[in-house]
Amino acid sequence: MKKLHFISLTANRLSGNIPGYLGNFTGLTYLSLESNQFSGVVPPELGNLTSLKTLILSSNNLVGTLPEALAQIKDLTDFRVSDNNLNGTVPEFIGRWTQLGKLRITDTPGPEFPLPIVPYKMEFLVLRNINLSGTIPEEAWSVKITLSATFFIMITVYN
Repeated sequence: MKKLHFISLTANRLSGNIPGYLGNFTGLTYLSLESNQFSGVVPPELGNLTSLKTLILSSNNLVGTLPEALAQIKDLTDFRVSDNNLNGTVPEFIGRWTQLGKLRITDTPGPEFPLPIVPYKMEFLVLRNINLSGTIPEEAWSVKITLSATFFIMITVYN
C-alpha cells in the first residue's frame, strides 16, 4: 500500500507483537504505536518503510535490540523508543540518519555507550534513565549548532 502515508495508533490497548506486515506500507511517512502494550522485538520489516520521517515506538513493552534493518530508513527526522525494555548499545546506524532532528531514548534498562555520532541536524536529544555508564565520548558534543536552530540535550544518570 503505497498511498497510505500516516498511521497513528497512539494510546490504545493494542497488545502482542508489532505486526511485521506494517513494513508493507512503504508509502508511510509517519508511524506512531506509542502508549500501547506491544511486546516482543521491533520487527525488522519496519526497515522497509524507507519513506518514513517519524517513527514512535515509546511506552510499550518492547524487548531486545533495535534491528539493523532500521538503518535502511535514510530520511528519518524523529525517532522515539522511550519507556520500553530494550537493551544493548545504541545502534551505530542512528548516527547515519543524517536528517534526524529528534531522538528520545528514556526509561529503558539499556542501551549502553558508545553513543553514535550525533547527526548534524539534531535539535532534540533525550537520553534519560537508561543506565548509561562510562564517559561521554567527545564526538557526542561535536554537533555544529547554528544560531537559527534550537538545540536541546538532556542526559540524566540516576544511581
